[in-house]
Amino acid sequence: VIVQVWQFILKYIKKMAGAQVVKVNTANTAVDQQEAARKEALLFLICLSYCKVGKGYPAGALTKRTKKIMKEWSYFGLLYICKIGGALIFFPTRVAVNLVVGGLADGNGSAAGSASESTSVAALSSSAAATRVLENALEDPVPSKNHIAIIVQTNFQVCAYTTSSLHVSMLGLFCDVTTFRRLPNVIFYRITRDSVKGAFKLGIEARQILRFLKMHAHPRLRTGDQPLIPGNVEDQIILWDRERSRVRMEEVYSLQCQNGKEFDAVRQYSQDHDAFGWGSELKLRIMVNYDKAEQIYAFVRRWRSAQMKKREARDTGM
Repeated sequence: VIVQVWQFILKYIKKMAGAQVVKVNTANTAVDQQEAARKEALLFLICLSYCKVGKGYPAGALTKRTKKIMKEWSYFGLLYICKIGGALIFFPTRVAVNLVVGGLADGNGSAAGSASESTSVAALSSSAAATRVLENALEDPVPSKNHIAIIVQTNFQVCAYTTSSLHVSMLGLFCDVTTFRRLPNVIFYRITRDSVKGAFKLGIEARQILRFLKMHAHPRLRTGDQPLIPGNVEDQIILWDRERSRVRMEEVYSLQCQNGKEFDAVRQYSQDHDAFGWGSELKLRIMVNYDKAEQIYAFVRRWRSAQMKKREARDTGM
């Protein structure tokens, strides 16, 4: 299946690259447009290999051309596209996620029929081995668009060695876009509380952000004993994620006491039986766990009955 899909994708990329240059007159510009179209399609395919089956990813981070590719590949069955909360989300299938690795293992021989397809497979082979060849690629003045090397600093600044607009958009999902700066082969972002909170609203989890930063960490960070992400940055992202679940919802029963003595007795009894939720001594109101409400209310009835008998005995004695 992987080999057949590979052949289909390579034919599509070749046809798409040709369609991009129909209205171009000069030969040099035509070659540039054709190469850009092919590289962007290959880059999107490589990014899909880092995705997880069953997880949704926002299409707003993609370029206009990549969105068109996404839509057409959904017709092929590689992606599933839907709208969630007004945002366009795409879900990669298992074939799309495993296409790069599986295609490199099975498709090299079958792709040797044409020179252009062999070139595409060779380009994908180097991209699939990005972790191994990244350091050599970064020695060039302008690194390949297929690579990204990230360095996260203790001041929450993110340095990414890349020239890809898609990588810029991906980092912009959880980084503050107002702090964006660019040099010829490196971009700078800053991770802030608001930017990470915005990513959480898009459905991105803290573990996914940390996994992305670690997966694309600069090769020089892997040579020593230092962590791929500074400890304070990793801990802070996890704490920001936990802020979303600081409030715990519980079903309770509200009990109105008649006087201060009853309030003290009921509060002590509910605390002893791990049923106390909240209490207001001023309003003489206690909220207890709903599952133990019947037990607490039975104690209240017994306590009130005992107090009534005491009053009756006292009145009789007088």
